[in-house]
Amino acid sequence: MQMFKIKAYGKSEFAFMMFPKSRDPKAAQDKLLRWIKKSPRFHKRLLRLACSVNDNIYSKEQVRLLVEHFGEPGEYE
Repeated sequence: MQMFKIKAYGKSEFAFMMFPKSRDPKAAQDKLLRWIKKSPRFHKRLLRLACSVNDNIYSKEQVRLLVEHFGEPGEYE
């Protein structure tokens, strides 16, 4: 198995890596967002690392935080 690389990813791309059995990247993105919002404190930490709330990518720092919080992509499905 290839090691996961911490770098910037498109939000739907990262979410689809997290949930590869989702029917499409948008469904995976919606699921990841639900998981993120379950912890308002974590959600705020993630947003603080963003350049803009409307960014379409997760920065390298955000990806690192997501992986620390949820684990590497593919660990769930």
